[in-house]
Amino acid sequence: MTQVFTLLGFVAKLKAIDADLKITSEAIVARACEMVANAAKDALGTYEFGWVSLAPETIARKMRGDSPLLETGELRSSIEWQAHGLKGEVGSNSDRAVWMEFGTSRVPARPFLSSAAAQMEGEIHKLAAKAVRAVLMGRGLHGSELSELIHFLKHAGHALKEAADKALETDEERARKRR
Repeated sequence: MTQVFTLLGFVAKLKAIDADLKITSEAIVARACEMVANAAKDALGTYEFGWVSLAPETIARKMRGDSPLLETGELRSSIEWQAHGLKGEVGSNSDRAVWMEFGTSRVPARPFLSSAAAQMEGEIHKLAAKAVRAVLMGRGLHGSELSELIHFLKHAGHALKEAADKALETDEERARKRR
């Protein structure tokens, strides 16, 4: 069925599409960050990204054997993501993460963050295309793809708030202990 718009109706429809695209874009960025972080975490302990094999003496001294970048789980748990509007970040605050991603004079690079981003690129493009197509086809925020993304964005926002609250409590506890 073809819709006929008045000029005013068309402008109103464009404004609705613009608003839906803004919300959808933010949800896509958040979901993309989560996908990359999860892929990076999942790759630790494997050779999924084609890294140089561990030296036999390294394997012999590791508790987990032939498990590159995975021993205590510290590196895995240091991988975090956050998204604010159209800007998203995936990374780690661990110095070890930098050494592993780029290598050192003694350790070959085993890029887990950039490799995860490259691995997930196609999936992220598909996710974005599907969501934008839904908005442009008039399904707006009521389409199942978009409602799933919006639900995810709300969940991620709640998780970020909880993490911030927890970090704030920890800072306050440290300050109290110093007194």
